[in-house]
Amino acid sequence: MVIRYDVGLDENMSTLDPKLIRALEDKYGPFWWPEDMYPKGLSSDPFRRIIITVLSQNTSEVNCIRAYKGLAAKFEITPEALARADQEELKEAIRSGGLYNVKSKRIKQLSKVVLEKFGGALKPVLSLPKEEAKEKLMELPGIGNKTADVLLTDTYSYREVIPIDTHYDRLAKRLGLVKQNAKYDEIQKALINFIPKENRDRVAGLLWLLAKHTCRAQNPKCYECPINLLCAYEKKTMPRSK
Repeated sequence: MVIRYDVGLDENMSTLDPKLIRALEDKYGPFWWPEDMYPKGLSSDPFRRIIITVLSQNTSEVNCIRAYKGLAAKFEITPEALARADQEELKEAIRSGGLYNVKSKRIKQLSKVVLEKFGGALKPVLSLPKEEAKEKLMELPGIGNKTADVLLTDTYSYREVIPIDTHYDRLAKRLGLVKQNAKYDEIQKALINFIPKENRDRVAGLLWLLAKHTCRAQNPKCYECPINLLCAYEKKTMPRSK
C-alpha cells in the first residue's frame, strides 16, 4: 500500500510545501550526518575538500573517509606534499577507497596544477565572484561542475549552489522538475527553485537522504516516500486501482 500525505497540494505547485518539509524532517532527520563524521579542517581548507571529493568518487562515504584518513596518516594534505609524493605510496595510502590507481594520479596531478596556477592557494579563487570562481576551479584537471560546486558551497551555501550528483539528478527527473535529458545546470536551477530559500540548506540535505534511502536507483520504495504525491515516476509505475 502506498502512503499518501494529504497536504492539499496544487498539482502545479513549483515550490515544496512546508507540510511536506516537516514530513521529510520527521523521516530523514534521524539520518542526518553526525558532526564528527568527517575529518576536521575540511570546511576551512578548500584543497582538502578537493582531495576528499576526488576520493569520494565511485565509493561509499565510509570508504572515502577511510581513504582520506589513510592519506592524512601518511602525508600532509597540502599541494606541496602531495605533488612530490611517491606514486606507489599514494596508492597504498588511499587503497581502501577503491580506484586507487586513477585517484592517486589525479591527486598528484591536481596538486601540481594548484601549485602552478594558483601558487598552492585556493581561497583567493573562492573569493572571486561565483561564476568566475567556478570557471577557475574547472580549469583544474578532473574538476567538473559537481566538484567545483562542492567547493563553492563553503562560500555560498546550498541556498545558492547545490552540487548535482546522481541522487539529485535522479530525484529531480522522477519528480518531473526537469525533463529526462536535462543537463546539470537545468537540474540545479530546478532544485533551487523547488526548495524554499529560507531553509534550503537543510531541506536540500533531506532530499538527498530521501534519494539515498527511499528514491533509490533500483527498486525505489515509493510506498514510503513523504513526497510521493508530487512524483511523476511513482504515478507512472504504480498499478491502476480497479
